[in-house]
Amino acid sequence: MTQVSPTENTMGERVSGDGDAVLRQLNEDLLLVEVGGQRILTQAYCPHRRGRLLFGYVNERKLRITCPLHHSTFDLTTGEQVSGPPCAPLRVAVLSGEPPYPVSDRTG
Repeated sequence: MTQVSPTENTMGERVSGDGDAVLRQLNEDLLLVEVGGQRILTQAYCPHRRGRLLFGYVNERKLRITCPLHHSTFDLTTGEQVSGPPCAPLRVAVLSGEPPYPVSDRTG
């Protein structure tokens, strides 16, 4: 499991240490997760106790996100909760096509 960050910019974006997972806060309620060549739109807060998923952990191999507060873990492709305290599933939508915004160069 890769911890998302410590790289953070002022636009509400976090990048994993090796650059494989990017979490982008689109607004108060929406989070865009870019991982493993996929773009996944999800709610910005955990359904358990509203932990901010922008500060969570992303498992790039299993496509899962873990809330930083109580460690509820969700499948990013289905929203199904796979561990943690009982709660509702995470709302997710797997996006297709090219992003409608310019992709920045993260190499330098």
